[in-house]
Amino acid sequence: MHTRPVAEPAQHHDGLPEPAYAVITCGLVYRWIDDKAASLGRVRRLLAPGGIFWVVTEIAGRRPAADPLQDLGITPVQAELLTARWSAVHTADLDVLRCYALRP
Repeated sequence: MHTRPVAEPAQHHDGLPEPAYAVITCGLVYRWIDDKAASLGRVRRLLAPGGIFWVVTEIAGRRPAADPLQDLGITPVQAELLTARWSAVHTADLDVLRCYALRP
């Protein structure tokens, strides 16, 4: 099994073998990825059969209304893009964060 961080935009990982990774993680960076659709497609191609994509991200609107970071997290539209086209989606909420376990 290979272990290698995949946190940069997808176009920087063209040399990685496909499919080869049992687990790919994305901790608190999904919100900042410019081309989310392309990155998600690349993750799907990199995951080995039975693999899992683990994402931890903040959800917008979960902080108190007066908090200047209230809109920091992902929007419902971005969450829908994240969870579309996976065969299994499991979530767990942790205060302002949501954890996603996604299987192709």
